[in-house]
Amino acid sequence: MMVREMQRKLSLKAEKARDHVFGDLYSLLCRGDWLAMAWEKVKSNKGSRTAGVDRTTRSNFEHDEQGCLARLKEKLRQATFKPSPVRRQYIRELKASGRIKIRPLGIPTLEDRMVQEAVRMILEPIFEPDFSQDSYGFRPGRSTHRALTSVWRRLLPHAGYRWIIEGDISSFFDNVNHKLMLRFLKRRIRDKKLLKLVWMFLRSGVMEEGTVRNTTIGTPQGGIISPLLANIYLHELDRYMERRTKRSHWKRNDNRKKGIANFLYTRYADDFVVLCCGTKHQAEAMKQELSQFLANELRLELAMDKTKVTHIQDGFTFLGFHLSSGIGSTGKIIVRVRIPEEAVKRAQAKTDIMLKAQTEMSVNSKILALNSVIRGWCQYDQYATIPIFMFKKLEYRVFWDTAHWLGKKFKLQMPEVMRRYRQGNTFGTSTTQLVLPTKYKNKRLQFRLATNPYTGNTVPEYEEVVDLDQRWTGIENRPGSLDRKEEVYRRDGGKCGICGEDVDWAGGELDHRTSRYTFRDKKEADRKKNLWIVHPECHRQKTYGQLA
Repeated sequence: MMVREMQRKLSLKAEKARDHVFGDLYSLLCRGDWLAMAWEKVKSNKGSRTAGVDRTTRSNFEHDEQGCLARLKEKLRQATFKPSPVRRQYIRELKASGRIKIRPLGIPTLEDRMVQEAVRMILEPIFEPDFSQDSYGFRPGRSTHRALTSVWRRLLPHAGYRWIIEGDISSFFDNVNHKLMLRFLKRRIRDKKLLKLVWMFLRSGVMEEGTVRNTTIGTPQGGIISPLLANIYLHELDRYMERRTKRSHWKRNDNRKKGIANFLYTRYADDFVVLCCGTKHQAEAMKQELSQFLANELRLELAMDKTKVTHIQDGFTFLGFHLSSGIGSTGKIIVRVRIPEEAVKRAQAKTDIMLKAQTEMSVNSKILALNSVIRGWCQYDQYATIPIFMFKKLEYRVFWDTAHWLGKKFKLQMPEVMRRYRQGNTFGTSTTQLVLPTKYKNKRLQFRLATNPYTGNTVPEYEEVVDLDQRWTGIENRPGSLDRKEEVYRRDGGKCGICGEDVDWAGGELDHRTSRYTFRDKKEADRKKNLWIVHPECHRQKTYGQLA
């Protein structure tokens, strides 16, 4: 039976029988097709080349892919698989104020990631029908923009929701209670082997500076299964809020007449907002009620200093956008969705870091890295109300910073920089062009009711979360390699040096004709006469001695 068909059957069963508890699920983990699909998903992730505590990389695994999958399948079948501790790594986040925030990230081993993905493939189709329509984070077919649209349309003037509670849970991922998590899982799962495996992942520990620390609470950010477990855990909050928000139109009107507050709720991961159609005092009372529920039922703490009660005229920030009401050009009250000034400053700080010195790097590498940051930021923020003003602020900074970086790299005066590298309103080389923010046009927020992707004909798709801090800064392992690649590509007419067929510039790889390690002087190895462009598959066959 195909994997997608099995997921569809699990989800249909869960949808039709809300009280059904599933057993005999562990056997799915021991299927070759199930593990193969899990591996395809894992290796397609950007972090697949990052090793865990066992130092096994994707290339190690690919060298004996079928053998590794067979051995993992056997370990799962015999129930001898045991997760390794996650490798703790700290991520530096640059705030708009210039402050550096450090947050921990747990990196599981490649084998653990595959098993976590295989477990997620079982659990998600079962829990997806249960999850609330008001929950949007890390779910297939849902996104930050859908969550934003949900809040925006509910704030339209005729609805009457004027007070907003900005929910902030203190260190959520660090405070998930493992026993409560198992209790919530058991509402749908009775397979003891599968539950034990999830428990082992929660308790697998953290390795930091060579020392393993036991984990008795929390779930590490970075684990494939962590977002799903977070949604299962916070589904209890969703259920609680549904009891306060699910009202008929008649009941809401009756509440207004009686002076009883109505509430609406939207959650994205551990960020949530509650809209109040009532008084500020009633909104404050709901804030206290939420604090008590989280503490008593989920062992979590609501950060009271950060959980604000705000009037819509003053505005509030949700998922990186600032929402507020005001008088529009037609004289009517509208709700604006703006890009906060802090967001622009953060993007500028990122591009500043990329263009500060590092002149030994390729022009192509810097342009490609800048394009990645600009594209990610603009595609996310182009749903704001008239984003062009903020885009122009970033564009002015990027344009001139790039010009000055080129001048420093080649020791050129500005007129010469413009003559050599300017292409219209931007800069570029023969293969790469800097994409400026104003290329991205405004898009309208549109509400669409999300459906269960596992019971339809579409393949579940997930939103790529924009993280400027994790974007490549253009630093090359071998400085100047992308510029050398461009020169070699032009010299060889875009032909693969091994098979002689046409090779795409972006997909082609720069390779040494004679292996680099055989040269005593590495600069000699990197000269153009020892380089050629090859297809990735030709490169792999050459590396492993598989060429005919």
